[in-house]
Amino acid sequence: MDCVAIVNSAHKKTGSTEGHAIAGTSPLQNARVADAPRRIEICRNAILKKDFEAFANIIEHDSDMMHSVMMTSNPPLMYWQSATVEIFHQVREWRAGGLPVGYTVDAGANVHVICLGDYAKEVEKRLREIPGVSDVLVAGVGGAAKIV
Repeated sequence: MDCVAIVNSAHKKTGSTEGHAIAGTSPLQNARVADAPRRIEICRNAILKKDFEAFANIIEHDSDMMHSVMMTSNPPLMYWQSATVEIFHQVREWRAGGLPVGYTVDAGANVHVICLGDYAKEVEKRLREIPGVSDVLVAGVGGAAKIV
C-alpha cells in the first residue's frame, strides 16, 4: 500500500521537467546513474525474496540519492520541509520497531510511505499524528497488467 503524507499541496516552483534538465549540473548525478543497475538488482532480489526490510532500505536509499542530486544541482532544488524529514525519522523508527514500512519521495515535499496492506490503517493513523502532515491519501495496488 502507498500512504501518501501530504506536507505541501501547493504547486512546485520548479517542476520535474526543469529539474531533470539541470540534474547534470550536480557532481553526484553521474555516480547515481552509474549505480542504478546495482540498486535495481537489490530491489529485484528483495521483492523476489519477499524481504521487506531490504526493499525498504533500497527504496529509501534511491530516493535520498535522487534528492541529493537535486540539492546539489545548479540552481539547487530543495523540496523537503521539516515535516518531510520528520516522516523519514519516524518511518525508520517504526521499521526498527517491527512495522514494515519504507519511504520514497518524488520531486516534492510529500512522502510516499510504502507498507504491506495489513498495516495501512496503522501507518495512516501514525502519519496523521505527525505535525505538518495535512492529509494522508491511501492507494492500493492496481490490477494485473494487460495489453489494451
